[in-house]
Formats: sequence, structure tokens, C-alpha cells
Amino acid sequence: MPRAATSAILIAILAFALGLAGQAGAAQTAGGGLLIPGVPKVKDVICMSGCTKIRASSPGGIVQVTGSGMARVEFVSFPADRGVVRVEPTGKGATSLLAKVPQSAVTGRIRVISSTGSTSSPSAQTLEIGPPPPKQNSALRISDAQTSPAVAYQYGARLPRLDFILGGGRPSNDIRIDVVSAKGSVVSSRTRLDVPRGSSQRFTWGGRSGGRPAPSGRYRFVVRSLDGTRATLAKESGRASAPGRGNPFSFAIYGYVFPVRAKHTYGDGIGAGRGHQGLDVMARCGAPLIAARGGTVYYNRYQASGAGNYIVINLAGTRNQSHVYMHLAKRSPLKVGSRVRTGQKIGVVGTTGRSSACHLHFEHWSAPGWDPQGGRFLDPTGPVKSWDRYS
Repeated sequence: MPRAATSAILIAILAFALGLAGQAGAAQTAGGGLLIPGVPKVKDVICMSGCTKIRASSPGGIVQVTGSGMARVEFVSFPADRGVVRVEPTGKGATSLLAKVPQSAVTGRIRVISSTGSTSSPSAQTLEIGPPPPKQNSALRISDAQTSPAVAYQYGARLPRLDFILGGGRPSNDIRIDVVSAKGSVVSSRTRLDVPRGSSQRFTWGGRSGGRPAPSGRYRFVVRSLDGTRATLAKESGRASAPGRGNPFSFAIYGYVFPVRAKHTYGDGIGAGRGHQGLDVMARCGAPLIAARGGTVYYNRYQASGAGNYIVINLAGTRNQSHVYMHLAKRSPLKVGSRVRTGQKIGVVGTTGRSSACHLHFEHWSAPGWDPQGGRFLDPTGPVKSWDRYS
């Protein structure tokens, strides 16, 4: 056989073999040209009813499983004396579901199984299975409940806080306080033991879920007995924390706040025919400026030929993205290296440097930060206008 023909056959065989290997490697992610959804991941397991602790339930109790890909879950798998026992979940959403603890379940870690048969890794948390909790001799009751502020911000000076008076129950009660998202998922939970009946209680949420800042949106506090039974609200209780909502437990939290605290319009954006790199917010000179997000002051300087008085803040929780505020009327009083809270005053609107009108020139830079740190410029227009709508 000619050498050229032999080479062609070898190349064809090799290509076929590589194709089979590629198909085998992709078998779990593709089939018939369609992508198969990824394996669900379990982030946390929390007991919702029949509880003796946050992660301790009795058979017949209800647990919440949070993570990713929860809408695709067909079964929740619990450890049992003989292998595992599967149950069908309820209340499925993209990030959470509910499952009833089967009678044969034993202490262990939970898995979920998707409709394609993919099984998650076991939960990092161990769910304890034990006898039912003792029942309250009377239901817990809450009065004078109030949540403030109605709108809070990540890394802000004021975090969501619930104040209430605990009534009903025993002379001394074990309670839990949950933070629940608008979708009904418990994103954070704390227990308090031996709480006296009739005592005033205060709970502040740091705005974090699973060690990370919780997503922006509406939330509510829920007070329960330790077994998961929700406390009732006395009719004479409290004021609504959000106007028009009539709910003293409701609030919202956001990652950013609009930085100009005065009547304003928008000026030049990106480009503007002169390589303009930022978004101009037009406002009167002297209008207060606040930090759109907390972090650490990186620069606080004056540049006559351009930025005027300007301050650079490396943002908390973003792996050192940066915000830059330019043309301040005076140098910001904040020192380089100092910590800044979201919403904290950083200066006032001015027209210093290369500027022809009172305004804030605002920039956003990717990690590792503003230009000298090696980041790249990001268009802030969409985010800033969204902050304007809810701030």
C-alpha cells in the first residue's frame, strides 16, 4: 500500500478514536447535541418543623435544602439503617426545596438526585435525626414588633434589625429567628436559648448568607419556637417597617446605593466624542455625596488638569473592584486606608479640576482595582441608574 494511503488511514483511525474519547468525556454533559443540565449542588440543610435544633429533626419533620439546580431535583436522599431512603420534594424552586423526613431516616448527610439521575455530593452539614421536640405548653406570641431600617445596604452603617417583645410560651423559651427571602427560602437562622417570657428582644442581621453577601431584594424576619412552629403576632403589635406593606417584619437590602443625595440629572456618559471615561451625574454644588458601596480608601488626591478633588474606594466583597468619585468641591475628609461604610458621606459635589459645571464624574473599575492597580474600566451607566430607581 502506498505510504500516503497508509498515513491517511492512520489519521482517520486516530480521529475516530479521539472522537469516541471526546464523546465519552462529554457523555455526562451532552447527548444528541443537547446539553444535559449540571449536577445539582447542596449548599445547606435547615430544619423547618419537627426540629430540636436548626439542623436536627424528627421523622415526619420538614427540612429545607438550598443550593443550585434545585428545580431539577426528583428525589432527596436520606441516610437510613439499610442504605438510603428517597423522598419526593415539594416547594421546588431554582435554589431551594422542601422535603419530609422519612420514618426510617438516620443521622447523616443529605443528597439530591436530578431528573437525569445525577446525584449531588453529600451536604456539608449533618442532619441529626432524633425524637420529636417537646411541645410548647402555649404558642409563642410577639408584640411591639418593628424592623428598621425599611431599606438597608450591604456593608452599611445600619443593618436590618428586628425589635420585639416575646409573649406566650413557658416562663423561659428556646426560640429561633429566621431571615426569609421573597421566594420563601430561609437564608440565615439563629437560635436563642432560655429567653424569658415578656422580655424585649433585638436581632440584627449582617446581610450574609452562607458566608457571602445575600442577593439584593426583599426579606422578612420570622420568629419561631425551636420546633419550627411560627410565633403569632398580637393584633396590637407594632408598626409596618415598609410604608403600605403592613408588615413589621419586612425589609429590603441592596448591595449599592445611589451616591448623589440631591435632585439630579444625567450628563455625559461613556465616550461623549472625547474619550469620556465615566458617567456624569449633574447636581448642585454642595450636594452630599455618599459611598455607593463600602470598602477601603485607596486614593484621596487633587488633580488640577483633570479629576480635581477625587477619591478612590476599593469595594468590600468584590475582590478589590473600585469606585472613583471626581470633581468634589473639597478634599474628602477620609484618610487613605480608612474603612468606609455603604451610605457614609465622603464629600460634596463640586466642579474642581477640568470641569465646567457642578457634577459628579463616577467610574467603576474591575479587580484588582482602579487603573494603577491593574483593573479595567467598566461602564457604570446601567448599575448607577438601577441604584437610582430604588434609592
